[in-house]
Amino acid sequence: MKLYPVMVNIEGKPSVVIGGGEVAGRKVLDLLESGARVKVVSPVFNDQIKQAALDFKESVELVQRRYINGDLDGAVMVFSATDDPAVNHEVFLEADSKNILINAVDDPPNCSFYVPSFIRKGDLLFALSTSGASPAMAARLRRELEEHIPENIDVLLDRLKAAKNLLKNHHTFSGIASPERGVIMKKIVADDTLLHKLAACKDEGDIISFLLLLV
Repeated sequence: MKLYPVMVNIEGKPSVVIGGGEVAGRKVLDLLESGARVKVVSPVFNDQIKQAALDFKESVELVQRRYINGDLDGAVMVFSATDDPAVNHEVFLEADSKNILINAVDDPPNCSFYVPSFIRKGDLLFALSTSGASPAMAARLRRELEEHIPENIDVLLDRLKAAKNLLKNHHTFSGIASPERGVIMKKIVADDTLLHKLAACKDEGDIISFLLLLV
């Protein structure tokens, strides 16, 4: 199977989770962290989902009953997190007929997309997939690769983004062409000492002073 890798912006978009247990709870939290609006359909909800509904009142809708056809109307993404293959298949058929992306947890035949093993830290979103062949192996590889990610990657990415924007938009660097800006950013990323100095910058002025040493 050949899959197309993509990061999807679902901020403010409607998504549906079918199920009310532990796995459904994790999907609900992942969707909320990505800014989605989430409808959860299930006869019962665990404490995690109930708490999410309290914490994100404007973004979570709980529908306390079994799934019925039509529950997916308007959704851009669906997770079926039940332990009933028949329900998963019903959800898949509705999603497929409406061209809605669907993932049935641990039920590959009823999926149109697979969720990779991923790490999120600040602006870093690192994802790894085995195309559904072995989620356990994907998780193992993700853990091993995670050991090589700097502890302060969230801070580094924040400063790198700020440096890139200043080089592009601040009048101090107006004479620097795009290719040269790229060279400067690559130089910073390739040098741990420079990364450490950039991470230590406290504000825009510090970052400008840092960049002036490199131009």
